[in-house]
Amino acid sequence: MEILDCRGLACPKPVIDTKNALEKIGAGRLEVLVDNAAARDNVARFARSQGCRVEVEARGPDYALTIAKTGPLSEAPAETVCLAPAAAAEPRLVVKISSAVMGVGDSDLGRILMKAFIKTLAEATLKPSAVVFYNAGVTLVSQGSEHLEALAALAAAGVDILACGTCLDFYRLKDKLAVGRATNMFEIIETLSAADRVVSP
Repeated sequence: MEILDCRGLACPKPVIDTKNALEKIGAGRLEVLVDNAAARDNVARFARSQGCRVEVEARGPDYALTIAKTGPLSEAPAETVCLAPAAAAEPRLVVKISSAVMGVGDSDLGRILMKAFIKTLAEATLKPSAVVFYNAGVTLVSQGSEHLEALAALAAAGVDILACGTCLDFYRLKDKLAVGRATNMFEIIETLSAADRVVSP
């Protein structure tokens, strides 16, 4: 059985390395070593999304994931399952968005400003570990939104895109979520509470 040591690697590298290793073995078993719970969950989530069986074992401060692969992987990009926060050395920034526009005033100007804000997030010196969408903000992550390309790029870079499930239901968008994942108020509160900084456009 091949052993892949991903200890010390920041998200999304453990997931990407796991994906590459699984593609090489065709079928069989792979053991992945990680040194934190976020990497453990991300690798396990990715492997299961590809139809693999996963067993997790704690080994002191580390984790060993035994992944059993029986067939080819799907086309889902590995980066999109990475839900870890930004590197631990940086302050953890969370952005919360509750509207389809930025600021109070002219709605057309507000839409222009929101588009610029979301696009610029990927270029910011301190990138967010998560962006939380609630109330009318969930329209920005749903089908037909002009922000999907920029948000998909953030997700691919390891930013957790969270959309309030109750809000998606209210706006009848539950089946139209195009980027990120639906979540609940508990996780929203936990995400905001764990942040070093929370900003809102």
